[in-house]
Amino acid sequence: MTKKAKRLSVIGLLALVAGCSDNSDVNGDGTVSRTERAAEMRRDGYLAMQPGRWRMNFTFTDIEVPRLGEGEKANIKAELAKGASGLSCLSEQDAAKPGPDFFGGEGAEDCSYNTFDIAGNRVNMALVCGMGDLGKAEMKLDGTIGDSEFQFDTDLAVQVPMAGKIKLKGAMTGKYEGECRGDE
Repeated sequence: MTKKAKRLSVIGLLALVAGCSDNSDVNGDGTVSRTERAAEMRRDGYLAMQPGRWRMNFTFTDIEVPRLGEGEKANIKAELAKGASGLSCLSEQDAAKPGPDFFGGEGAEDCSYNTFDIAGNRVNMALVCGMGDLGKAEMKLDGTIGDSEFQFDTDLAVQVPMAGKIKLKGAMTGKYEGECRGDE
């Protein structure tokens, strides 16, 4: 796999977030819409995040990959963490209702929430993202969120046609750094 393909697969993988049972999918269609997410946040007293520049870091502590040795697994964990970590600019509008692409990591696209459950500063999310020809990624994030930082335990599962199902466990942290600079 080329370096560019690895980076794209990392980006796609981290765009998924999955959570526990919740009541935010009001219409039962399997996807939590922006309206349903906003209602969940109002109902459970969500503290809006600061709009502006956010630095996100991923670390992976465990990986299950079919047919790979320990050295190769360590390289994949490091490459995925590097590719998904980065900077993001959170707009005023999105700070009140963060979309799935914000939590998906660097380069996340075509993401949707399957669950979004919040109670005070405790959050459980489930997100699914497509990765083009590389498959799809599903991520579960469970942790705490505040106006200037968040910390989640992360479970990531990626279905890649050429390698099968890859599972990772780790953590995601985010920290507010001030105004957006345009290089996020």
